[in-house]
Amino acid sequence: MKSKVLLIRPPSVTKGMNFIATQFPLNIASIAANLAANDCEVRIWDFDVEPMDEQAFAARLKEFSPLLVGISCYTPTITSGGAIARLVKKHLPGAQTVVGGPHVSALPEATMEEFRDFDIGAVGEGEEVLVELARQARQSGRLDDVPGIWFRKNGAVVTTGPRMPIRDLDKLPFPLRELLNWKLYTGQSHRGFSRSFLKITEIMTARGCPNRCAFCASDVVMGKGVRFRSASYVLKEIDECVSRFGVNHFVISDDTFTLNEDRLYEICEGFSRHKVSWNCNARVWPLSKKILSAMARSGCKGITFGVESGSPRVLKLIKKNVTIEQIRDAFRWSREAGIKLIEADIIVGAHPDETAEDVRMTKKLLAGLAPDIIMASIIVPYPGTEIYRIMSERGLIFQDKQWDSFTLFGKEPAWRTEHYTPKGLVKLQKDIIAGFYFNPLYMIRMLRKMESLGELSYWFQGGLGFLRVLRRKS
Repeated sequence: MKSKVLLIRPPSVTKGMNFIATQFPLNIASIAANLAANDCEVRIWDFDVEPMDEQAFAARLKEFSPLLVGISCYTPTITSGGAIARLVKKHLPGAQTVVGGPHVSALPEATMEEFRDFDIGAVGEGEEVLVELARQARQSGRLDDVPGIWFRKNGAVVTTGPRMPIRDLDKLPFPLRELLNWKLYTGQSHRGFSRSFLKITEIMTARGCPNRCAFCASDVVMGKGVRFRSASYVLKEIDECVSRFGVNHFVISDDTFTLNEDRLYEICEGFSRHKVSWNCNARVWPLSKKILSAMARSGCKGITFGVESGSPRVLKLIKKNVTIEQIRDAFRWSREAGIKLIEADIIVGAHPDETAEDVRMTKKLLAGLAPDIIMASIIVPYPGTEIYRIMSERGLIFQDKQWDSFTLFGKEPAWRTEHYTPKGLVKLQKDIIAGFYFNPLYMIRMLRKMESLGELSYWFQGGLGFLRVLRRKS
């Protein structure tokens, strides 16, 4: 008999904000695919798009009656994930609850101590460990034999030690997108690209990042360095998405897509063959005119650069390992290549020592870059990052464990920087975004880029949604 495994994404704290992206839970769909390939019956419940009601939840839970319930949590969703685990224990006491994701990977012992309804904490990637846990749940086996987990034994939280990252990503089956109710995923998948006028799926072609920025927790789950899927295997997944699901736009969710040049050209050829559009994230260096031209020719309509700051001093403090000149080159070359939407992402309070002068330099750089889209995020001291360590040591995080405030947008932070209060960070964020998007010259420039009424409606609705947030008191 097959093991029954339920995988859950808790609701995000920004659920319902129409200008915030809602993406497929590819990580969960990938875990589901590997479970299904190993004789498990799997379901995915995504409460970021589904309504959450205890009575309905309990009925569904008892009807499926899984042996194992996996809950994938980022830091801002760990509290709601713990509440879901509590409901599982209440309505299906025999099921084992497993928490995975960045938060438990960064703070495994503390997470297990804080959230007592999690039976097991899975650290790092979930595909292999969930298969082993499902096997152990079916056989009532020993958790001691499953590397990469934390669990309770004789009243104490213990660990089985680290698990090695999956070296050959091509051995993993494609994410089980068919387990997702596509109709529930509406609005934008990434800024500028919405399901209101495109048939979109996200796709990951690699895991990890070569850099170790002070504010980023990417390597907490993915490990150090970058592991690439082969171009041929990525192209097979693209083929499936187009032929089976009718996808005409791909959002590449890699931390940075442009690292391996030869592989990039091969994937671009696949996009060209299918005549689809796509967008991605990239570092401003290494990059070249040749790479950007090939991307644009193959249907790349958008590129997002992590600018973070216009201050060379702050860029060094956060270990970004890029220069202002490299940032300027990347934006100029992208524009010359004909990429439609070029995005600059910055961080308000990127380092706790950021000053008003550093912010002024960032604003000046943005004005010169003239991006089509910006995202100004408030610095979030995610567990596992250098920024978390620095701010904790300085006593700048004054409401530790108020995890649902650890979000880039929409909530007043439970921390401050040396020069900005929580309210000051929110005000600065709103001022920068409003000053950019509600500039009449910007609006005229973007109107000229609109290619359909659906696209125009998307931008208009997004603007109204953000305007409502601007009017909230911090």
